[in-house]
Amino acid sequence: MSSFSFKRVICCLSAVISLASVPGSAKAAEPLTPVTLLSTTYLPDITGDFDHFAVDLKRNHLFVSAEVHHSVEMFDLKTGAHLQSIGGFKTPHSLAFSPEKDELLVADGGDSALILVSAEDFHHLDRIPLIDGSVTGKGDSPDAAYYDAVNRLYYIGNGGVSANLPDSEISIFSVDQGKLIDKISIPGNNVESMGIDLIHHRLYVNIRDKQQIGVVDLIAKKVIDIWTTPDLKRNTALAVDAKNQRIFVAGRSPGIFYAFDSNGKVVSQKPCVNINDDMTWDPVLKRIYISGTQGLSIFHQDSPDNYSEIANIPTNGGKTSFYVPQLKQFYVIHPKTDVDMAGLLVYRVNP
Repeated sequence: MSSFSFKRVICCLSAVISLASVPGSAKAAEPLTPVTLLSTTYLPDITGDFDHFAVDLKRNHLFVSAEVHHSVEMFDLKTGAHLQSIGGFKTPHSLAFSPEKDELLVADGGDSALILVSAEDFHHLDRIPLIDGSVTGKGDSPDAAYYDAVNRLYYIGNGGVSANLPDSEISIFSVDQGKLIDKISIPGNNVESMGIDLIHHRLYVNIRDKQQIGVVDLIAKKVIDIWTTPDLKRNTALAVDAKNQRIFVAGRSPGIFYAFDSNGKVVSQKPCVNINDDMTWDPVLKRIYISGTQGLSIFHQDSPDNYSEIANIPTNGGKTSFYVPQLKQFYVIHPKTDVDMAGLLVYRVNP
């Protein structure tokens, strides 16, 4: 065989090998979506709404509150398998986990208290009373809360309309001291999601009944500013990008995502899923995840003032969600509907 013919054979073989390495032989692989569904865990025995999540990384446990079922449901963090239904609650809402104390913190609205639970065997360690709505004939307070894992402080919204009171307060629970150490008065009767900027000592809170965002000075423990925008309605989900001093808020009816700067100016506004309840800011991939009954809206931060929607994914009506960056997994839980039983959806987060 001539050297010319031998070179042609080698070239042809190289081309065949190259084509074989490309899916479909003739086209490149499709780009990854932001998230990929890994598993669905069905919960046929649970009816009613779910609320928020917490995670015990040491034991590989994922917790979510089941309000109507009066329980905290526990799953395997990696696989999503259902492990246990933990009872003994009235209306559990927000959850937090303290690895230092090995405790699960449960804001129980029906009990008007913060319940401390052993992460080892789930017996109740303590009950911290909060505003008791039963005195005025109502009692589903507290609800929304935020855990500052750096300072081990739990900010718990309570009072307001759920306790038949005109205004609300944020109770501050110290995990280290095991007691309430302070409170912040909030001029509104419906406190929703909160977020903290530890760099600038600010806490931001949705005051939904007034379509406002309250700016709290964490040193003075008081509201120092109130923001709003003309088309803001039923603002519920909230997250904070402390580095760029951007506060993300999602309204309902219609679902709209807002990015505010540190002066309360709206720098970006985009449609998003409606009846949203949770929002996560991922500073590594620069993504915002907003979960609502219409699905999961995912935005990318192109710059601090510019955002583009990169996905809108159905989630069977799941409006609460949670991201575990250590595993690069994202979780959404949805209630039972006329067409589907309740279930936990586990997604892989793609770069």
